[in-house]
Amino acid sequence: PVRGEGGAAPDNIDSDDEEDYFDYFGSDRRLDVLENSEYDANDEDIESLEESNSTTPADTSLTAKYLEGKLSFSEFSELMEKEEEDGGTKQTKRAAPEQNNRGVDISEAFSVELELEQEERKGRKRPKRRRFNEVPKVLRGLMGEANLRFARGRYDDAIKMCMEVIRQAPHCYEPFQTAAMVYEEKGDMERSLQFSLIAAHLNPQDPEEWVKLAEVSLEQSNINQAITCYKKALRYDPNNIGILWEQASLYEQTQEPRKALEGYQQILKLLPEKDGSKYMDLMRDMSKTYHAMGETDQAIDTIQAAFTRHPGLVTFEDVNMLTELYISIKQFRHVLEAMSNYCSVALAWQGGVTDTMAALDRLGMPDTGKQETQVMQCTVPPETPIDLSVKLAVSLVHLRYLSAAKPLVDLLLQESADDMGDLYLDIAEAYVDVGEYESARPILAMLVNTERYNLAAVWLRYAECLNALGQTEHAVQSYAKVVEMAPSHLGARLSLSALQQQLGRPEEALQALSEGAPAATAAAETGAEVISQPGPDVQLLHHKSTLLYSQGRLEEFLDSSLMMLSKYFEAAYKQQNLLLVTAKGTSHQQKYQLRVMRTDQDRSWQSKAVVQPSGKLSSISKHEWWDLFCKASQCLARVGRREEVEKLTMAALASSKFEKDTAKEKELKYMVLSACCLSKNYRMAYGFIRAMIMENTEVNQLWNIFDQITTSSEDARHHRFCLRLMIKNPHNIALSILNGHNSLISGTYKHALGEYVRAYRLDPSNPMMLLLIGVTFVHMASQKYTIRRHFVIVQGFSFLNEYLTQRGETQEAYYNIGRALHQLGLGHLAIHYYQKALHLPPPDVGITKYSCLLDLRREIAYNLALIYSGSGSKNLAKMLLDQYCVV
Repeated sequence: PVRGEGGAAPDNIDSDDEEDYFDYFGSDRRLDVLENSEYDANDEDIESLEESNSTTPADTSLTAKYLEGKLSFSEFSELMEKEEEDGGTKQTKRAAPEQNNRGVDISEAFSVELELEQEERKGRKRPKRRRFNEVPKVLRGLMGEANLRFARGRYDDAIKMCMEVIRQAPHCYEPFQTAAMVYEEKGDMERSLQFSLIAAHLNPQDPEEWVKLAEVSLEQSNINQAITCYKKALRYDPNNIGILWEQASLYEQTQEPRKALEGYQQILKLLPEKDGSKYMDLMRDMSKTYHAMGETDQAIDTIQAAFTRHPGLVTFEDVNMLTELYISIKQFRHVLEAMSNYCSVALAWQGGVTDTMAALDRLGMPDTGKQETQVMQCTVPPETPIDLSVKLAVSLVHLRYLSAAKPLVDLLLQESADDMGDLYLDIAEAYVDVGEYESARPILAMLVNTERYNLAAVWLRYAECLNALGQTEHAVQSYAKVVEMAPSHLGARLSLSALQQQLGRPEEALQALSEGAPAATAAAETGAEVISQPGPDVQLLHHKSTLLYSQGRLEEFLDSSLMMLSKYFEAAYKQQNLLLVTAKGTSHQQKYQLRVMRTDQDRSWQSKAVVQPSGKLSSISKHEWWDLFCKASQCLARVGRREEVEKLTMAALASSKFEKDTAKEKELKYMVLSACCLSKNYRMAYGFIRAMIMENTEVNQLWNIFDQITTSSEDARHHRFCLRLMIKNPHNIALSILNGHNSLISGTYKHALGEYVRAYRLDPSNPMMLLLIGVTFVHMASQKYTIRRHFVIVQGFSFLNEYLTQRGETQEAYYNIGRALHQLGLGHLAIHYYQKALHLPPPDVGITKYSCLLDLRREIAYNLALIYSGSGSKNLAKMLLDQYCVV
């Protein structure tokens, strides 16, 4: 073997890959460099080598990951720096106890001796410690052997030796440099760059090396790695303009304009005075970038800094850029200031002010309603570009110095409108913004008559101007022109429709809102599937629906409103899924089911409308959506489309649009209940009324609806519900009466009697309780196996007589007593009460049709006819039927 300075290289390694080399040195045959060295290392070298080896596993792991491509260089660099910081912290903590453990109880003699020793050491030079990233002496022989093998062209052996040095001293940069040169000679440029980057990271003080590595990274199209290299170079040479420029340009390529602008700002600070033209060029580019990003204030600050530093290099284009930025943020006073400072614009003032800057400062004061300083005259040098003069005029108009702006406007009007149309439009818009419509009208009229500026945007401004001046007919024509040129313009259609409605032309107003989207309209007529195609805008549909509703055209209103609501409730659910809500017994369970359904986006409710509207649904407020929904529900019920009412209200309830509004959600539940009753879907209606009653057991209206639903459904499932609810609400009169009715219908008269008596005790002044108790006793007396029947009859009629006393001599009271006697077979007594009732008038409730409904004479006559017929008086029975029961 060839021997170097201090160590020997292994000749028995034949692998060409450094990974095999790591495996080799990881085995029991690992090369021991310290045993083969030709010199004795001192304690300092051994200590430094042990210090290096203490971090070997982690550093080797990071290096191996980077070389294998698992880490980018940026990640590798960050992790290495973090480990170095952690290592430094640990060493500091380790050194602290050593300092604190020094002896504190030292004798005076020993102190003197220690001082003498220190004085002697002062005369000697302390040997310099080896730098941490240099190769220790014990490994220099191996490192030299690696360099020698590289020089002789034995590249594989050189790489293996470098990797062994890296394993034992991972913080040394020399083996990485050598390995990089070896890979470069072998033609593996990517591998060479990897090792070069690690070497530069371990010896980072050379910015030129970082710049070189950045250029190599760019050759390999690795822009992010190049940016990292430039960052490292700037850490040790922060004032290098070339590096800053390259880094900023790379940030632009990676679509990071903010970081690029930070670099350019640093370059502006470092550029010397002699590079003024370069400074101004860079300023222009930066200002455009800031403006494109929407950071107008930063753009203005950059331009102002350039004007302050190089006032002699300011051009009209620069001033134009600055004034345009000021106008975009409504800083018109600063426009006057910039024009006065850099364009030699002379302003003559009223009010005894001779200083232009003082006058501008006064302009910057808050508006007090008094113009203390008026611009009398504005003199612009002849060499000033026309666009700058127009910006000055625009600023004067916005500041309401119209007399000073007029000469500048007249100067512009001498130019051709075809050539200077954009400037014409700027002036006209400034007049419109301040309400000077009369001044803007002739300028806009000139523009719309040109060939180049006969555009929809110009016609729209012209129409707005005419509308503000009260020229409604001409404004309608202008808005119609806008709609013709730009059919999708929403604002023009809405304004045109409003003006047509104002002129008393409802058909034309609807036509203005209905035109457009021909493909979608045709598909809707033919029934084609065009859900993917955009339909009419929701705002247009909303205004159209409002007009149709106001005109009473309900069918057309429903078509447009349901199209909108189908889009608004798109995330609602099918009717069979809503059955889950009504199947639960409590309101809390219903709320849970609704919440689960609202989070499920796989099921959606669609109306019969084929075309889906376009536009943002948020452009219409929640209040407007609610109003539209209520009107659509009422109209559907009015035209008899009851099933659609139910479907619409259920979709609104299942949707999440109104769930945060407690009042609206509560009203929605009542609307769903009403819709279910209208469509005779009593099973679903029962689910809603059941939950409502559990929350509001004292509301009599809910009990009335409950009775109507249970009576119409002919379902007995409510019996158990009422019994369970009675346990929680034992003093509820309505519930006691309902339980009594349920028992009475099912034939359990004793239970019915108990419930009625409970209700009577809670409300003894109510004659209906007396009637119900009396009727129950009559039913009990009519049973076959009743014991002490006569006693039961006496009890029943005692309650009925008390009922008659409280009700008075009314048709109803006499009929009820006669009916009870009739049921018991006491016909001769029943005839007495029937005849009394027959001769009494029906109750007067104020409305004739309701009084007829409460008239019992037909029932009385029929029952009397039955008694007479049973007793053989056929003629008398026929007379009663002919008099009261024949229609």
